[in-house]
Formats: sequence, C-alpha cells, structure tokens
Amino acid sequence: MTSFTVQGPFSIAPTQMPVGRQITNKDAIAFWKKHLGIATEVGCYVFAFKSARGYKPVYVGKASKSFKQEVFAPHKLNKFNIGLGHQKRGEPKLFFICLTKTHGAVNKKAIDEAEYFLIQSGLGANPGLLNDKKTKIATWGINGIVRSKAGKPSASALELRQCIKV
Repeated sequence: MTSFTVQGPFSIAPTQMPVGRQITNKDAIAFWKKHLGIATEVGCYVFAFKSARGYKPVYVGKASKSFKQEVFAPHKLNKFNIGLGHQKRGEPKLFFICLTKTHGAVNKKAIDEAEYFLIQSGLGANPGLLNDKKTKIATWGINGIVRSKAGKPSASALELRQCIKV
C-alpha cells in the first residue's frame, strides 16, 4: 500500500507591501533555505492560515517532480497571494503530505488521489478554497459521518465512525 507522511505546519514569512502582505520569490528562496530536507520530496501540500480559531485551508496542490520545483511556481504564488489578500489576519502556513519513498517511479496516481481527497476535505472546511479543479462537491452525505446536516450525530453514526476509523 502506498503511504504518505505529514510534515508541518511550516511558517511562510511574507513581505509586507504598501497594500498588504505578499509572498515574493525572495520569500520562497528563504523558505527553501530553511527547509532543504523537504525540498526534494513529492506529494501534496496545503496552503493554510493559522489563527486563534484554528486552521483555514486556502489552496491544495500536488508536486510530482519536487516540492521545491512546484510549490512556489508563478501560478501557485498567484493563488497564495490571492489568499493573502482575502485573509486580513492569520499566519500563512504550509503542510506537506509526502509520498513515502520507494524504489522505482513516483506513484503519480496515488498523489492525484490524495490531492482529490485533500481538496474535497478542504472544501468542507473552507467553501472558498482557491482550487479550480476537482472542486465539484458530492451531492450526497451520511449524517454524522461525511457532509452531515447540522446537529449531533446519532449513536449509530458514532459507532460507525469508530468501526471505519473516520
């Protein structure tokens, strides 16, 4: 079975501009100097904000080549900076979901499936997630398990959660 490990959250130090915060190429270079160990990994990542109320995911991405090559690519920096523009407070953070290394080719299918799962989960936490693809939310739910209606889960739903380890 293919597996992933989570690393982070890692802080991103944005530059204060006259009209707000922005992540620049210099900020990206500084980030990778501090986190060389993760730069060559592959997998998925979640750009989020940390505030007193917890985390708010803003963008989910995947990297099949390396995190260093893909995380701060120009179009992704644009997404991050849009997120910064909409978020007045909170500290920008990155979580990395690293594919466990094996011999042979990178399992791009597993990375793609993990990205889909993270986007769907991210949409549940933040309907304003900035992803363009894989954002069609399923039209079904299981009360107390996934995409629930408001209210306390039933005893049966709580038991099923335990059974399937949700």
